[in-house]
Formats: sequence, structure tokens, C-alpha cells
Amino acid sequence: MPIKGVKICGAKCRTKGGDPCHQAAMKNGRCRMHGGVFYKRETHGATTLQAIKQRQQERALLKEMKAFNKGGCLDLKIF
Repeated sequence: MPIKGVKICGAKCRTKGGDPCHQAAMKNGRCRMHGGVFYKRETHGATTLQAIKQRQQERALLKEMKAFNKGGCLDLKIF
């Protein structure tokens, strides 16, 4: 039962009747379960800008080393 004077979410629920959600709405008009609360997505190590730049530099260095090694000067089997 909704509280008087509070906006309700109104999202269609997955009940047999398909009744609207009666939870209190957030600023965007939906409850915390239907998209009202937004938490900043945490960045994991592989997706940070620093990690991306590091991988780009490593690829460029490896490419240079392979181009330099066309004469067979270096053993690049470890890469």
C-alpha cells in the first residue's frame, strides 16, 4: 500500500496480474529495484585508461622489436 503524497514507481511487475510496483519512486520516477538508484560502475584493472595505454605501449614496443629482429638478432620466443 503506497504512502500518501509519495510518488510510486509504477513499473510493471512480474506478478500474475501484472500490477504496477508500489514502491516509493526516486528522482527519475522508478524505485531502487526498477532503475531508480544508480551506482557508478566500478572500473576493473583491465578497463582503466592507464591499463589501456600501458597495453598500447607494450604492443607498439613489441611491434618495433619484431621489426628490428627481421635480421635474426634477437630471440623473441619468450614473447
